Amino acid sequence: MAHASTDPTTEKYELLTAKQKERDGNTETAIVEHVYVSNEQVVLTLAFDWTTDSKRLVYELDDDRDVRKLESLTDDHGFEFAQVGHLEGLSLTVRYTGRGWVPISTLAYTEGEGSVTETFRTELELLARELARSPGYLRRFVAWARSLSMKQTVIAVIIVKKIIVIALVAGMVL
Repeated sequence: MAHASTDPTTEKYELLTAKQKERDGNTETAIVEHVYVSNEQVVLTLAFDWTTDSKRLVYELDDDRDVRKLESLTDDHGFEFAQVGHLEGLSLTVRYTGRGWVPISTLAYTEGEGSVTETFRTELELLARELARSPGYLRRFVAWARSLSMKQTVIAVIIVKKIIVIALVAGMVL
């Protein structure tokens, strides 16, 4: 890690280096300096070797998407979700997006990032989590939907759309 300095030349160098590194799509390696866990959130403090400034990644525990990001991050390093504190001291590969640094393993769960397939699967998974908190018949439907492969899911969506179109056409004709 770089050491803090008051030298104006060093500060300018760090500023310019940070601007160069913080370009959309740039990938870097960061070290998790500290992991803070509270009832509401988990905060990872990242350090880079090219700056003395640290970056914070905040994950809200009430947000299903953030919880899924943490699950993916811990799983990627061989830990269970409850062992998120074990990430401290480990290195993470992160990518800079227009909104900040994002661990590569969580890109699929980050809005606006990841492929179309990843985004579709993520949105279905998050919807399933939300529906799983619903009454029994919805939980059974969610369990069935989770068992579908991606191909079966896409075919099911196409069939449902066709049924809706047929119902709308029949409604206009009658």
